Amino acid sequence: MNKNNIIERILDSVFYNSSLNKATKLSGNTVGILTLLKGVLSKIQKEGKNSVLETVLNKIMTLGKLLKFYATGEYRDIDIKNVIIIITAFVYFLSPIDLIPDFIPLIGFADDIALVTFVFNSASEEIEKFELWLLNRHIS
Repeated sequence: MNKNNIIERILDSVFYNSSLNKATKLSGNTVGILTLLKGVLSKIQKEGKNSVLETVLNKIMTLGKLLKFYATGEYRDIDIKNVIIIITAFVYFLSPIDLIPDFIPLIGFADDIALVTFVFNSASEEIEKFELWLLNRHIS
């Protein structure tokens, strides 16, 4: 299964559409976003050690930081469309039942990894802008 095919299947799935609906509702909810981030961090801590999730750990952490600063109002220089796709990816990531259920050994996280990578690449300009803001914030 090639990467573009899996992304197309994810984006066309009922699981992604459900995640997108939840993300749209969460996008304006600070507590909801922070609760989502807590869930993502918990799943990474539980599943991430010595698993295939390690391959996207830095991407998840960067996207998580961006969402955290967005949710707290400290960083708002991002298109809401990108906020929603990041939240969607995290809602999808947290769902144990999705296109490829997480409990399937070795391949259970393949769709989650593909989606996080896709979102990270899709929002790369926003992420670069955020990382520059973060760097300048620490310098000031």
